[in-house]
Amino acid sequence: MVVMVFTGAYVYLQWVKESCFGTAASTIQSAGENFGFEQKISSWSFTNNKIALSQLNNVTLKTYAYGQTRGSASFDFVLSSPWFLGLVGFKTATTTGSGPYVHVYALDTSSDVKNVKSFTMQLGQDSATDIVRTAVGTIVNTASISTSVGDLAKVSLDTNFANESLTTSLDSSPTSLSTCTAVPFTFAHGTLEFPDGVTITEVQDLDVTFSQNADHIWGVGSSVAASAVRKLFEITGKFKTSFTDSVQLQKLYAQQKDTLCNTAAGAETLLAEQPTLTLTFTNGGAGIASRIIEIALTGISLADHSTSIEPNEPIFEDLNFQARGCTITCTNNTATEPAAA
Repeated sequence: MVVMVFTGAYVYLQWVKESCFGTAASTIQSAGENFGFEQKISSWSFTNNKIALSQLNNVTLKTYAYGQTRGSASFDFVLSSPWFLGLVGFKTATTTGSGPYVHVYALDTSSDVKNVKSFTMQLGQDSATDIVRTAVGTIVNTASISTSVGDLAKVSLDTNFANESLTTSLDSSPTSLSTCTAVPFTFAHGTLEFPDGVTITEVQDLDVTFSQNADHIWGVGSSVAASAVRKLFEITGKFKTSFTDSVQLQKLYAQQKDTLCNTAAGAETLLAEQPTLTLTFTNGGAGIASRIIEIALTGISLADHSTSIEPNEPIFEDLNFQARGCTITCTNNTATEPAAA
C-alpha cells in the first residue's frame, strides 16, 4: 500500500473576525478571508502544557496533569489585501468614497483601539480523511511589513489562539484572492518619505513592525483562555539606503544635546523626534483601478545609525527607528471592510 504525501495544493487557509471572543465565527466557511497572496504557514502549534508528576520512593513518573490550553501560528504572505490590518490593533476602518473607496485605520483612545480584536481561522486539508482545524480566540501579537530590492513586499504575522476543534467538514469552495480586488505589491511599488515630502532614494530594504503585546487571560475553572488583553502598542522599524549625504545622520545628532555635534555644518537644532515617516505602496492605477496602502508614521525617534565600508563596494547606511503613532490609508474598489460574524 502506497501512502500519499500531500502538499500545500490540498490545503486552504481562511479567517473571519469574531463577534465574541473565543466563539467560532459562523461565517468561516461562507465569508472567509485570505491574508494575502501566497499564504504560507510557517508553523501551527497546539499544546495542553503537560505537567509530569513524580512521587516519593519512586524514580519513575507516576502520572500526568495538564495546564493551559493554547496554540500559536505564524504566517507569511505577500502584501496585497489590506484587511489583515483590522486584526493588528487599529481602529475599525473608516470608509469614504464611492469607488475607489478609501479605508482609514487609525489609533486613538477609544475602546475600539484598546480592545483586542480576535478572529477565527480555519485550516482545511483535502486528503484521504479530510482534516479541518478551526482555531478560535486568535489574536495577533506582531505584524511585520517588509521589502527589499528585487523582492516582493511581504507580511509576517505571529498569532496565538485559545483553542481549536477538529472536524472533517471541508469548505467546498474556500475563498481565494483575485487580482481584480487585490494587488501583489513588490519593492518597485514602494516609496519612503522621511519626513513627508522628502523621498529617500536608493532604499535597499525596509521593514515596519507593529506589536500589540497581546496575551490571553485564563481563569480558575477552565484550561481554555477566557479573554485577551493588549498591552503597550509598539511600532518599530528599520531601513537601509545609499550613504550619499549626512541628512539622516544629522537627524540622529539632533536628538541629543551634544554641542559639538549640533554645531557641525548643516546640523539641525535639538529635536526630540522627527514628525513623519511615510511608507507607500501603490500600483499607480487611476480611479477604481487604484490600489494603495499608505503607512503614515508619526513621532519618529532614531535609535542608531550604522555604516560599513569596503574597498570598491557601495556604501550604505542603516537606521533603526521607533514611532509613537500611525495611520494607514488603503484605497481599493471594495466598499466595506469585512465585518465580524
